[in-house]
Amino acid sequence: MKKLLFLISFALIFAVSCDKAETQLADNNDLMTQDAVIEQVSAESNGILDEIISFGMFGVQTKAIWGERFLSEGVTLTVRDSASIRIVTVDFGTAGVKGADGKVRSGKLVGYFSVTDKTNFQQKLRYVGYKIDGYQYSGEVIRVITRQIDLHTQQAVITENVKVVFPDGVKFVTRVANMTRVIMNGEAGTLEDNFVKTFGTISITNELGAVYTKTIAEATPLMFKVIPGEIVSGVAKITQRNGRNITADYGDGTVDNTATLTDGTKTWTIQLRRVQTT
Repeated sequence: MKKLLFLISFALIFAVSCDKAETQLADNNDLMTQDAVIEQVSAESNGILDEIISFGMFGVQTKAIWGERFLSEGVTLTVRDSASIRIVTVDFGTAGVKGADGKVRSGKLVGYFSVTDKTNFQQKLRYVGYKIDGYQYSGEVIRVITRQIDLHTQQAVITENVKVVFPDGVKFVTRVANMTRVIMNGEAGTLEDNFVKTFGTISITNELGAVYTKTIAEATPLMFKVIPGEIVSGVAKITQRNGRNITADYGDGTVDNTATLTDGTKTWTIQLRRVQTT
């Protein structure tokens, strides 16, 4: 009888442990998928700022970094000057506008631009009632930029303080980041060879108060490929409050809509939210 009770108890403990492990894996999977969505939108903010520059500050040019992937037909731009700062408001309307990247955006973005000289300037982007495919953003992104004209690149020191509310209206995260981004332009007239390289540290807190940090080393930066709008390589290390680590590997540059995760015990794959190109 004692042996039977022991076996039953062991089976129950094993089942509970398996359920707990599966729940943790599911939670981590959701966390990492959400993080991937936000990370890609963060990279996209650079494209939006550069399109604002192209359309709102210096007149329409033949090629911004993103062409017209964000500021498409149906978007209203308003420009005004205040002292040495140019303020550009981008209004996607309440119903929203579908961009060339397939995402529906609504609400407003407000860009503030100050120029020291042709190679050094500062930009700030504020989210005002801004939504992307149901994800609502508030807060701001600041970029201090140095342009390397001959190399067709811009290096930006970035600070972010952003809150993202998920489509269910309940889940949310706040993201505080200090990053460096190198925006690399390819040949004029094409977007397929444009990339954004990102490294730095990010602190994220969710609606439950759970805090985790993400570190992206300069040696293994996240590489965001403008078309199709996806992170295609790089490694991010996520440290949870309980000290557990998850490593996210975005691959070797192949556009495959996936990242491989490992927590030292299990390895699994998540689907990234690929941006449509039509």
